[in-house]
Amino acid sequence: MTSFRSFFRRGLVSGGARNSRSGRSQAPLRSSSRQPSRASVRPDPVRPNAVRPSVARQSAATIAVAPGRGKAKPRLKIRAGTADTVAPARGAASGVTGATGAAPRAAAIRLATGTEKTAAQMAGNAAAVAGKNTRHTKAASSDAAAHEPNTAAVTRAATAPASTQQRSSRRPAAALVNPSAGEAESLPVAGRLPASVNSAGSPNTDDVQLLAVQTIDIRPAGTVVSRRPLPERRQPVVHLPTETVPRHRPPAWMLEECQVAPARAGDQAEILQLLAGLPSPPTKAEFHAAVDHPDHDSANRLIARLAGRIVGHVEVLPRNVRVGSVTVPAAVVDRLAVLPECRGAGHGQRLVRAAEERMRTLGAAVALTRTRIAPSLRELGWSVLGRDCATPGRPTGILARLLEGPARDGEPVTMRQWRHVELPAILRIYMQNTARFVGPLDRSEAYSRWLVSRGAFDSIIVALVGQDRYDLHETSARIVGYCVQSGNRVLELLADPEFPGLEREILARVCAEAVENDRQEIVYESSAADPLHHAVAGGESLVTPNDRMIVARVFRPLELMTALAPQVAENVVAAGLRETVELGLDAPGFRGSVIVTDGRATVHAGRVGRSYLRLTDDELARLLLGQSDPLEATAAGRMEASTQVAQKLATQLFPRVPLWCPMWDDLPA
Repeated sequence: MTSFRSFFRRGLVSGGARNSRSGRSQAPLRSSSRQPSRASVRPDPVRPNAVRPSVARQSAATIAVAPGRGKAKPRLKIRAGTADTVAPARGAASGVTGATGAAPRAAAIRLATGTEKTAAQMAGNAAAVAGKNTRHTKAASSDAAAHEPNTAAVTRAATAPASTQQRSSRRPAAALVNPSAGEAESLPVAGRLPASVNSAGSPNTDDVQLLAVQTIDIRPAGTVVSRRPLPERRQPVVHLPTETVPRHRPPAWMLEECQVAPARAGDQAEILQLLAGLPSPPTKAEFHAAVDHPDHDSANRLIARLAGRIVGHVEVLPRNVRVGSVTVPAAVVDRLAVLPECRGAGHGQRLVRAAEERMRTLGAAVALTRTRIAPSLRELGWSVLGRDCATPGRPTGILARLLEGPARDGEPVTMRQWRHVELPAILRIYMQNTARFVGPLDRSEAYSRWLVSRGAFDSIIVALVGQDRYDLHETSARIVGYCVQSGNRVLELLADPEFPGLEREILARVCAEAVENDRQEIVYESSAADPLHHAVAGGESLVTPNDRMIVARVFRPLELMTALAPQVAENVVAAGLRETVELGLDAPGFRGSVIVTDGRATVHAGRVGRSYLRLTDDELARLLLGQSDPLEATAAGRMEASTQVAQKLATQLFPRVPLWCPMWDDLPA
């Protein structure tokens, strides 16, 4: 078999040589993608008629990369031979050394997968390959002797231009890595480099040195190796407009001053069309239900007309607001709206100014509203009191967290749907809880019946103690809590102060019904100080994008302080102050003081005394309504105390009170 292969290959090589001598260039034979190449003679790229002997037999292992046939993947071949075929470099005693006789450098093969082969492993692989190719080396040696190996031809092939080498052979150059310099050099296929060039322009064959490849990188097929350095990473270019976007300005006819006047009976259809753009637009039934309000007055609905067209709307609702344990005359601004195409022309500001004049005419000391445009109203002199808290949550998660808490101690309660005859009991529980808040309306029985009749709710759950019987006067069973719902929203949930912790049981009942009705979410609306918000949120943030702000404006500070005088006297007694105290307030809109003596408080206008506070009108409204912290306001520069006693008295006379404006009063039907 060995002789047949030698004969077969010798015939093919001889045929290729004859074709070359006859002038017809024939490409050298390539081996398959799996077997190493066994061709011993290759055409010389410089002299087409010359035959180049194989340089695969060297004293050390050399590396050549062959691309294979067609589109086959490149492979790595390691071949070993004798040193007889190539003249050793000058100064080399044995093995592979440099031109100066230095010791050979450590060899390593770096693979693309991250593995490495040491010099010992590479030598073992080279020996294995040499054992396989021994019989082929003998045949190739005899054939190479017949064709007169020419070292100069090999040298010229190594120093030929890159274009010539590419046309003559498709074998790529290996990469020689200098460990000390860390750079990659390009080697010829056989790993031999010319040392110098003589005066005639031809390389010196005596200076040819034999180099061993130290490190090569093996990459997958199709990988493009670039010798150019990587470019520096540049910062991304952000294309900004060279010109600012012009602010939208309404047409000239819309910039004219609108006329604000009370609405007429024939404006209902146009007003409903205007209010349809609100986040919570009123229905037609709700619009007509406002006529049945006990304090309804057609002059309280104001509209803005421009060129005979309604472009804005606002409604003033006179109410009495609870500030702790006292009741203050106030008014509520509701359904403020301007057409989108007419915004930015000042029509909304004119509507707010007209509403303020209407509230002053009605004798309101304070104005309140729930809005999402708090910054705009603050520019008009309104004070931001706090956030209208609405927390969403999943009923199953809320129910699990409520059941994990401690059980309530006290009498057991039963829960069911309410009856209309139980409205006075619900009103009683409401008034018991409003004393600890600022902002709830003072609901009368007539107002409560109107609130129920307009149908702005779906169900009311009541909690009872005792034997449940149909009783008009609560003789057998007493109502101790209730909850008002509208869809998946919990509008109002209150319990008797004598039953602490009952709110958790009522909320658990609401969640159980929501699970039965396949509701995936409920929204709990209450004061921001209510601890049930944490049970509903489950550790998530209590601030949601849909939260609205509660803003207020004080029209008559003297009248408001006079109404708050009993509450101030109670705060002084609760603080344990027995001597006479005086605190002055100096603001642009009010200058006066409050004096507490023997449990009785009086207000004196135009006098501030020795201990006083200098503050803005905005901070004055927050202080009187229990939403200001004197220490924080002083640090922020909104308040300045003349003495430390004044700052301490401000904390004791006007403590912070939770803010709550029930949503049931403002929810559209």
